[in-house]
Amino acid sequence: MVALCLGLLAGCGGGGEKEQELSVEEIVPKTRETTSALRSFHFVFNAENAPAAAAGLSLTFAEGDLVVPDRLRADIAGGLSGVQLTSELVIVGEEDFLKDPFRGDWRSFEVGTSPVDFFDPAQGVLAIIEEAQELEQVGFEEVAGADSFHLRGKVTASAITPILGNPPSEKLVAVDLWIGREDFLLRRIRLEGSVYEEDPDDVVRTVELSAFDEPVTIERPEVSG
Repeated sequence: MVALCLGLLAGCGGGGEKEQELSVEEIVPKTRETTSALRSFHFVFNAENAPAAAAGLSLTFAEGDLVVPDRLRADIAGGLSGVQLTSELVIVGEEDFLKDPFRGDWRSFEVGTSPVDFFDPAQGVLAIIEEAQELEQVGFEEVAGADSFHLRGKVTASAITPILGNPPSEKLVAVDLWIGREDFLLRRIRLEGSVYEEDPDDVVRTVELSAFDEPVTIERPEVSG
């Protein structure tokens, strides 16, 4: 599945006020505090150059909404036991549901590594911040309409294991983080590099977050007998 925060030098203040610079060490805790307090958000996940897993569900794309702590609904694309598909995924608590791409009805199934773990703002993507090494500011960019800090660093594959389910190792993966300059919310996280044995070196996994704390209702779908 899937399943993936930030820091920087920031300028605060408009209205002609002089910008105030913040260090990476100051921005990271602000980001963790604000993003971990989210109750819902919209997400878009993309995996470029990622091979399909031989077993289970592997995602190359997902777009949907998450309600903290454990409800998710998304349109997905990827592979199921090696077969390519586009479908819909719903997770409610510990129950996983996939819409049959051929019949159009909902079925319960075992998803393995849950994408909820990846998107969880407290335990998922934000956990990468605490393990990130050599974080530095590389600039400012607009992400989803928000002026954002851009941080770059590295993280071990082991730090990603709880999210993606990859084998733990000390191999370093490049990580880029974008954080809103005014609200310190995580806007985008990008991981580049192999974390699975079958991954090519140029695999890239990106998650973009938006629509923070907007009302979202996710219900358990009716399952065919």
